[in-house]
Amino acid sequence: MDKPAPDPPAGPADAGEPACLLHLVCDACGYLDTARDTPACTRCGTPFPTGPGPAS
Repeated sequence: MDKPAPDPPAGPADAGEPACLLHLVCDACGYLDTARDTPACTRCGTPFPTGPGPAS
């Protein structure tokens, strides 16, 4: 007799932050700026690249 496939393991109840935060990291100094509401890095002052943001 065939055994049924096991259920996949349960994921965490609270997944937390999105997997990719790379679009929030300053290329120059590596600072993770979760606000990203300024045209330049708040730590080193390097301007952020312009262009389309992350896909929603």
